[in-house]
Amino acid sequence: MPPVLDPLQLDTGTLALFVGQAATALVQAQLAARGFGDLRFDELYLNKLLEWASESTLEAAVLLAEDWVRDDHGAVRKDLSDAFVSNNEVFAAVKRSPKLLAGVSIHPARRDALDELERCAAEGAVLLKLLPCVQNVDCNQKKYKSFWTKLAELGLPLLAHTGGEFFVRSCRNDLKSPLCLRLPLECGVTVIAAHCGTRALPWDGNHFEDFLKMRKEFQNFYGDLSALSHITHLRSLEQLREEPERLLHGTDYPVVTAVFPSWLKGWISKETMQRLRAIRNPLEKKIELTRALGFPERVFTDLWDLIPTAAVPTMT
Repeated sequence: MPPVLDPLQLDTGTLALFVGQAATALVQAQLAARGFGDLRFDELYLNKLLEWASESTLEAAVLLAEDWVRDDHGAVRKDLSDAFVSNNEVFAAVKRSPKLLAGVSIHPARRDALDELERCAAEGAVLLKLLPCVQNVDCNQKKYKSFWTKLAELGLPLLAHTGGEFFVRSCRNDLKSPLCLRLPLECGVTVIAAHCGTRALPWDGNHFEDFLKMRKEFQNFYGDLSALSHITHLRSLEQLREEPERLLHGTDYPVVTAVFPSWLKGWISKETMQRLRAIRNPLEKKIELTRALGFPERVFTDLWDLIPTAAVPTMT
């Protein structure tokens, strides 16, 4: 998102998709509200993240920006935004480690959307991240066609949140289905549906069947396994284990990886569960769970073929 375990055995390697900086802003606000504010929080958080990435078997991980919630004309709606992480902040952060790559966030309604997209691509961004239901991005609006066409020309994948969401507010619950990503796909964009349209909470709408439908229809459509480890994901995970086509590994850090549900289903032994629960590094824990569930090794490596090779000269 290079080797996974043995540097001598693989030419390409694991790229994890995970939220880092956006979570920083939200967690810091929550801590400050409880009297635990610390102006050094961003630095402490990033340092810990760098430590975990360095100690993990990941070759690289994508650090994600998060644009403001905006209206259909591109105006910022701070009243609806729970988190904001600028692209420049992400570019600065990834310079701290050769294992970090930049995932930028640009709302297509911005007046400078095309210019910002080209700037970010030139600076080495490897993908675009959007949360349509959170940021109010109706990807199928025809006025965004030029934006998606440019994204395809630049060779940047779109990583788009799909399915349930509870970490930040959703202002458009009608934009949680992968069906909302049809226009970018038709414009030639490689689209990665984060979470494969699964529910986050028991009462969420489940858009997993929409994901399966879109995956059959579009060869440039992928899903990621980020966050998929909880009770609410078991039915979808079962089918994904049987049909792992065009799936990518992801952690969705700092979302916690759950191990117990996989043991409950009989997918892993008690010994494996105990081994996984003992892993303190959350990035490594998700890698090991994904492998223990029997997903093919290509879920750890296929993203290298989807992102611009020029953006990762030290990784190839």
